[in-house]
Order: sequence, then C-alpha cells, then structure tokens
Amino acid sequence: MSGGGRPAGAVAGCVVATIVAIALGPAAAASGGGSSPARSAPAKAAGRSVRFASSGDHSEIRKRLPIADHKWGKKRVALTAQLPTLHKGDVLKATGEVQLSTTCIDFDAVRCIGRHYAFSPREDARIVLTARRGATGGDHVMAIAQARSLRCHQPLPNRNHHCVLVFPPSETKLRHPDRLPCPPADCRLNLVVEADHPRARDGQVVLIGADRPDGTVRQDKGRLSATVLHGRVDSKRFRTATRRSHAVPIAPSGKAGRRVIYSQRINKLRKGDVIEASARHLITIASLRYPVFIGSDVVLARGPRAVSPAGIPRQVASGNGDLTEQNGFNCTHAASAYQDPCRTRKSGAVRITRNVRRHGHSVPLWVNVVSAGAPKGAVPKHGDRMRVLPRGELVVRRYRAD
Repeated sequence: MSGGGRPAGAVAGCVVATIVAIALGPAAAASGGGSSPARSAPAKAAGRSVRFASSGDHSEIRKRLPIADHKWGKKRVALTAQLPTLHKGDVLKATGEVQLSTTCIDFDAVRCIGRHYAFSPREDARIVLTARRGATGGDHVMAIAQARSLRCHQPLPNRNHHCVLVFPPSETKLRHPDRLPCPPADCRLNLVVEADHPRARDGQVVLIGADRPDGTVRQDKGRLSATVLHGRVDSKRFRTATRRSHAVPIAPSGKAGRRVIYSQRINKLRKGDVIEASARHLITIASLRYPVFIGSDVVLARGPRAVSPAGIPRQVASGNGDLTEQNGFNCTHAASAYQDPCRTRKSGAVRITRNVRRHGHSVPLWVNVVSAGAPKGAVPKHGDRMRVLPRGELVVRRYRAD
C-alpha cells in the first residue's frame, strides 16, 4: 500500500454525492451535488425521524489549495453535502475527514505540482453551515464544529507528506431555523480548508488528496457526513478498547498487510438506521529504523477480522459499506505533526439502506477499524512490523427512528 493508495476493490470513477432521508413526517431529502432545491417554506416535521446526508465517494471538489502567507488568507471548500430540510428542534450531527498533502519537496519536474517549497505549512479546517456550495466565510456562513489545525512537516527525513484533519461527531441543536444563514429547505455543509506560512509565495500549493509519481492527484481520501435527528430518536452507544491486533506488518502486498485494530458487533440492523463511528488508535514504529506511512479506514464488515465491507455490508449500506475513506500520514521518529508513537483518529457514518437479513433471519454486522503500514525511504526486512499500543478505542452509535 502506498501513501496515496486505496484498498483493492475500491469503487472507481466519480460517484454523485448522496443524500437519503428517512422520515415519519413530510420532511424529504434534498438532492446532492451542485444544484440547489427550490427555496420554499418547509413543512412542520412530525413524530421522529433520522435523516442522513453525505458528500459521497470521490467527493473532493478541488485538487489544489494555495498556500497563503497568513492564516485563512486563501481558504477553499474541499467537501460539500446538501442537507435535508431542517426543522425546529432538529439535532444536526456532523463528521468529516480531509487529507491534505505537501508537494514539491524537490525539483522533480514530473511529480512536483506547483512551485517548490521547503517550509512546513500550517493546515486548518472547519465545517460550516451555509446555502452556497463555495461559501467559506462571512455573514452567510455559520461554523458548527471546532476548527482543526496542525503543521504538516515538509523537510526530510521526517516529512509527514500527508496530514489528515478529522472532525469527530459534533452536535448542533436547531432551536431557531429561521435564524440560520440559509433557508431551512436549502442548507448544506461545507468543509473549508486553508494552508499558510509566512514565507509562502504565489504558485505554492498543498493537495487535497495525494500526489502520484506521474504528477496527477489521487483523491477519494475524505468525506463529510451529517445525521439529522428529529424527536425522541432511539440511540444506542457501543464502546470497545479491546485490540484485535497487537501488531501490523509492513508492506506486504494487497489485503495481506491490513489488520483490524478494533471491532464492534452490531445486532439487528434495519433499513433506515444510521451508524456513526469515532475511533482512535496509537501505533509505535520504535522497532523500525525508517518512517512508515500509516493508512486507516473504518468499514462495516461481515466479521470481526474482515478488512473490507465485501458481501452483505456492501449491499446494505450507503458508501458501499465504508464509514470513512482510507487515508493516512507518514509517522516519523523525530519531531513532526506525527511523531512516534503516532495517533490515528477516524470519524464517519453510514446509513443502512436494506434490512440486514440472510435466509429470512437477521444477521449481525461489525464496525471495524482497519490499518496498514508501508515503509518510506527504505526496504523493509522480513518480519518488520508496527506495534499497536493499548491507548485507543472505538465508539459506535446506532440511531433508529422507530
């Protein structure tokens, strides 16, 4: 697995951003993408409902982010998701991830995208509520999650190359929908990103995704999701800190090197349920002499050691059973944004689109946190592996309207 890779069997091509609504009342799902629904007054929500929106697969809407010479100087929207109609009393829960990558560490004419730089840019992200797909700030934008920030280390040999900004589930109670910066029937979430450094010059960029050796940009590394709860929704919380794997091998090909770090069983899933997951795990590369790319994702799986959503999970869940995209960073031995031991954070959600049954009987599924490692600037020895430390957890919530 390479730093910009995606597990085998991933869906290729661009998939339109999806939004699915489950409602007992007249609330309906708005369509995703660039078009906006009619701005009519929303009907009053009745009963209780769980609705879901996602930016979908391959959902990054731009490839390059210019580096500014001051914070938020050249902010851009990286991901966007159209929301279902919002009602008084709704609870909006948002999760998101975005991977940003530095480029042009050397003067390689092929791989270098933009203009060369040796400094380490600070990278920030925030999630905002707005009516416009490209809105980043101002009077018509409302921030709904705490901003995330880090400085992605550029100089070798402790280069992070890729850095991931993660938003765990944040909750916003909508007491006065008429005071929102958007019509309640025409709101969307935007994940806004920026990069800055005092020495930045025009033409220097970070990438939203990852650079390839041929000078192109690989995306499908981030996703933005929202769950809208109305009324007294049935919610169940699960938590586990039991490690399924204590070590992760370095760089074997394909799925052979992927390991489940945490796994949580979920019983009796039904159509319309939304599953939200937030995880963190800690990995050390102390036994290795080189930096390691650590890639992780969260999947809905058929068993506690399955590393992909193959089979039933892919058939019954939005996003083909992926709660998050696979993304990651270079873990380094010396000072950087990800210095050994390196902590990975993950957060995402899916909606169950069909009753989870087989031969007429309900079957359980598992939410699995999966990780893998690849060497950077070195040839690994047989048996090289990273060690998973005990200070981590997986928290899962299942939302059901009836």
